[in-house]
Amino acid sequence: MPLPGKYVLPFFFLTLLLGAMILGPVLYFGLALVWPIPFHRAMDRALLISAVAALGLFWSRIPLATLWPWNGDAWKQLLLGYFIAAVSIQAMIGFDLALGGFTSAHLSGGKVAGRVLLALVAAMLVPPLEETVFRGFLQTELVKGPGWRVGWVFAAAIFMLAHFLKIPVELDHQPVHIWSGAMALGAAFSQFGHDLLLPENIGKAANLFLVGLILGGVFLRSGSLWVNAGLHGGWIFGLLLFTGLTRPAETPNVSGFGGDILSSLATTLVLLLLGLWLWLYYRHPSILPETGANAP
Repeated sequence: MPLPGKYVLPFFFLTLLLGAMILGPVLYFGLALVWPIPFHRAMDRALLISAVAALGLFWSRIPLATLWPWNGDAWKQLLLGYFIAAVSIQAMIGFDLALGGFTSAHLSGGKVAGRVLLALVAAMLVPPLEETVFRGFLQTELVKGPGWRVGWVFAAAIFMLAHFLKIPVELDHQPVHIWSGAMALGAAFSQFGHDLLLPENIGKAANLFLVGLILGGVFLRSGSLWVNAGLHGGWIFGLLLFTGLTRPAETPNVSGFGGDILSSLATTLVLLLLGLWLWLYYRHPSILPETGANAP
């Protein structure tokens, strides 16, 4: 018997959290035999695995053929996303460099190559997964109840909040027990509220929310996730490469919020202008239930 729609997201998040609580300590002890990792990293991997497993329970509600239509325009949409991301990330970096907020990290050639490879791998692997979860599943489920406007905003808020949920590194110095997964998630949620309210994180939270709105809006208007994958991947590559090869100046002056590019007011301005342009550029019918006057 299918689960009623209003219970889908609560059941998804409950499954994700319970799975991570159980799997985290198991991964930590299991990997200790072959490839030891700190406990906070074991919990991070447990959260990712649990998210994929929880998503698998609702696979029938995720129309992959519609979200990722493989047709002649797919590669064009992907390249368009990369191009828009390249232009916008160059604008963000250019504004920040012009304001003198960053200096070179002075890395060796080998470390530079490593940072480039890391950025490239992340840009290829992360966007398909996150876009399927946040836009293809969460946003699609959220718009079915209160409508596309509320669902769109809530999905962007969840996307932003998820980037602040971190397992505290301090837990690595404590003994790990089978119940440590529950303690780790409790500590993560406790620290999450504190970190989100720090003055230096206000800009980061605002810009991540704008990114969520932009990606959600493109999905609402374009009807597929290919442009999103290019946009998301291009931003990840540019940000990881820039932050990997530079360091904030000792007294950053690029932002009233914080000292990194994701917190910059210049980034906020670029994202606002980009979001407005994309919203006007895409006027295709939505794939979501609302049509006609109620469609975005």
